[in-house]
Amino acid sequence: MRINHAILIRALPADRLEDFVNDWLAQRCKDYHSHELWRGTGDMGRDVTGYVTNKRMEGPWDNFQCKQLSKVLSETSTFVELGKIFMHSADGAYTLPHSYTFVAPCGVARAVQQFIAHPERFRQAFLDRWDTDIAGRLVEKKTILLTAKIEAKIQAFDFTQIHWLDAARLVDDPACKPALVKWFGEDPGPSPRGVVPVEIQASESAYISQLLKLYEEKGPGTYPNAATALANPDFSTHLRDQRTRFFDSVAFDRFYRDSTPEDYLVAFKDEIYHGVVEIHNDDHVNGLARLSQVMRQAAILQPSGILGKHAGPQVKQGTCHQFANEGRLPWYR
Repeated sequence: MRINHAILIRALPADRLEDFVNDWLAQRCKDYHSHELWRGTGDMGRDVTGYVTNKRMEGPWDNFQCKQLSKVLSETSTFVELGKIFMHSADGAYTLPHSYTFVAPCGVARAVQQFIAHPERFRQAFLDRWDTDIAGRLVEKKTILLTAKIEAKIQAFDFTQIHWLDAARLVDDPACKPALVKWFGEDPGPSPRGVVPVEIQASESAYISQLLKLYEEKGPGTYPNAATALANPDFSTHLRDQRTRFFDSVAFDRFYRDSTPEDYLVAFKDEIYHGVVEIHNDDHVNGLARLSQVMRQAAILQPSGILGKHAGPQVKQGTCHQFANEGRLPWYR
């Protein structure tokens, strides 16, 4: 039975929703240089901010306002939350955000949806309703008048960049997958198989160069490049198998790097390393014997966690070639 993650997100306490959104933004590395979680009093209308450049709030930034409510986000609350941004920006606390997204797991009121769908109507409503609906709700026991500076901020902001996400929309964002894995044990599913290119790639040159040395060590002959080994019936199948394993492990890494938290892949590789390092360091007749014993051991390892569940023998074996590439467990020494 498939887990309804939207229901689980709607059940999170308010502060945990902010943490969840922070983890979600951590995966949107293509969108942001970095991100920051603001918590408690003094957040000045910001819950989680995504920074486009290393200038952070002195450069382009996006605001994600988390509203964990038992019902939809009301029209009044929407005006007040956005009003805080215009007020604090007019006071010089920060520049206007590039975009503003309400993360409201239960959704927004139909009137809010209509305003967001009509940006200029939304802007005019801010100007028309500031005194009646916003001014007395921004700061406790104070009335914040619509000054020329605040009005200038309202006029300057791009209202097409106001968005909303309910729990279902959040779950559907591909960047949310790692957060779902971390928070709710979502299974990201199996990775695709690797594709072995015909030509030797720079990414595999280090371990292949080591394999060629092992072939020379066993003899007879010399192998200045992969083509010479592939032309030799004694080593051609062996080399093709190693490349298949390597590219399966690369595809595995790429898939789970995008679909699980970063530390999951790190932990998986550490378990593979510690599962084979003693055998790698044992005395062997020759380098090919060392490689063969390490491959046998890697194939039967049972790493923990969701990645261990989806790692077939060739992925675990290919990970050892990655270690050889990095000089961590070289095949030839």
